[in-house]
Amino acid sequence: MSRPVRPRLRYPLLLLAALSLPGCAARQPEPSLVPPMDVDMEQRVLREFYEEIQEYVRLRQKVVEKVPRPKPDASADEVGAWEKAMTDTIIAYRKEAKQGEIFDRKVEAAFRRVIAREIAGPEGPNILKDMRSGNPKVEGVPKTSNPRQEVMTPAVVLSVNGRYPQGAPFSSVPGSLLLKLPQLPDQVRYRVVGRALILRDTEANIILDYILDIIPDPSIPR
Repeated sequence: MSRPVRPRLRYPLLLLAALSLPGCAARQPEPSLVPPMDVDMEQRVLREFYEEIQEYVRLRQKVVEKVPRPKPDASADEVGAWEKAMTDTIIAYRKEAKQGEIFDRKVEAAFRRVIAREIAGPEGPNILKDMRSGNPKVEGVPKTSNPRQEVMTPAVVLSVNGRYPQGAPFSSVPGSLLLKLPQLPDQVRYRVVGRALILRDTEANIILDYILDIIPDPSIPR
């Protein structure tokens, strides 16, 4: 079943023109997300992925303008309230978002090829080992009373706009694999949950999109 075609804000010349309008000069410049030539993916597919990421970064900037960051001397409660407000606002802005809007079919296929090839290579065992480290489907967090023991945190539910549970561990994507994947802006990170690859907002703690069963390791729970 084909996915519906969504309107895309994908016109750099129009964007530059808009930034030159009165009142737009104070906006922060968008991060450069030009697809690097050393990432082993078709450039057209890479560009589609980057355009989706940049579209999210633009939306996120609107949220930051609407929900100003707390002052440097803000209390933990004030920071927590800001994070919640930011999360709620992003979810409201993205209420129509569906799985596969960032990882569309062509992008997903490209990610699957790269990850399968790297895991089948000489670094494969190390990559799989690293992906188990911090994976919330595999590991818990140390107990406060006894750090040598772990306690499982609330399950991470894979859903677009789903909240990553507070206190849940974060997996690490091995550096050797990251070199083969598109670089992300600071606002977004790759994480592994079970056998799925997710995109997570680093501050709002939201799952933006995900690819199921991309890690070919049956020993890792789904």
